[in-house]
Amino acid sequence: MRKVANLFLSVFILAAILGIFVEFLRTQGNFAPLNNLRNLTAILCVFLGSCVYFGFAFNRHLPKLLLLPLLVSMAWSFIDFWPLEFFAGDSYRLYAATGQLLLGLLILQLNLLRNKKSRLLVPSQFAGPAFNGRNFFRCSLINIPLLPLLLVLISYAAADRLIEQYSAGFMRLKPNGLYMIEKSYQRDGRTIRLAGMIHLGQPDYYRDLIVSIEGTQAIVLAEGVTDQDGRLQGDFGYGKIAELLGLTSQEDVLFRGRLVTAESLEQLDDLEKGKADILRADIDLKEFNAHTIAVLNALGKYLLNSDSLATGYQQFNRWAAENTHSETNRIIMADLLDKRNAAVLSHLSKALQKYRTILIPWGALHMPGIEQAVIAQGFCLQESRERLSIDFLMLPYDKLWHQLSKN
Repeated sequence: MRKVANLFLSVFILAAILGIFVEFLRTQGNFAPLNNLRNLTAILCVFLGSCVYFGFAFNRHLPKLLLLPLLVSMAWSFIDFWPLEFFAGDSYRLYAATGQLLLGLLILQLNLLRNKKSRLLVPSQFAGPAFNGRNFFRCSLINIPLLPLLLVLISYAAADRLIEQYSAGFMRLKPNGLYMIEKSYQRDGRTIRLAGMIHLGQPDYYRDLIVSIEGTQAIVLAEGVTDQDGRLQGDFGYGKIAELLGLTSQEDVLFRGRLVTAESLEQLDDLEKGKADILRADIDLKEFNAHTIAVLNALGKYLLNSDSLATGYQQFNRWAAENTHSETNRIIMADLLDKRNAAVLSHLSKALQKYRTILIPWGALHMPGIEQAVIAQGFCLQESRERLSIDFLMLPYDKLWHQLSKN
């Protein structure tokens, strides 16, 4: 157990050093290899820390006063050091990594003062029987309330990681809410603003995005699938869920400006100074596969318009089990993501010829593909900003619980 604890101490400090380098190099081009190494080191640190944590119950010699601060710091990293960002700004991860390094060095120095021989744990600190019944019983009692909390933290960290991975960093989960990220790319005096969107959000979130484009000569390549042939059955919208959660639906958000078409874009020369144009850059449902249309209709029928979310969710799952197959997910993703991404990107070249600023406010899951295409055209990231889209503290949990518990 001593060797495991010493390895944990060493990896803890190594992870901090790599974190500092990664934060310094974040704006200096490709730092992916070093970042991957930092991530692997962090995973190893969590594994070794878990061994040390459970080892407290089986080995009474492990110095709890020295090792517990490191475990607390590791647990704090599960929530991305929240709320340090509110005080330290965008450099909070650099401050956190620096603090982690200083904490690790302090623990090593304190251990040297204890054993008078080494900064790492030495055999003399583990003399005598390791297991002690009283120590085991005490640690077990302490873990009764702590283990559920640790499971919540680990689950949160896993969810945050998945959200960030699938949205390419355009969506972030924090303890106080869900944040959407906007990234601005520039090339030759032209700016492309990629604003990750979500179907439901706080009114202020949408309002801030709308206001940010006003007063600029720009074009908004707007999202929104049309249905010219009436392929959707009934009302397909997020209004009911938005009302339940006290939020605003994205479909109710309208940018202020002049509507233009793809055909008129080529001849458009009378750009109004300080005003934005809006181009509907999405596709029509007639381009979707029949399987996708069927799933969308089932979503609208069973879930989006259900009087009970729990009942609607169960009904949709039963429908999906009977009416979908192994290829359905691939077909849906091709329709909802690939075809629509190709549509908005097809307007980019013409828009760049006439406008200095282009805003693409599309769903966060669209952004990985759109961002890759923008980077491939030589645009470089200049800045990013985040907006709180769903404030967890503002949600009507009593109303939501009542709806979920309805049969």
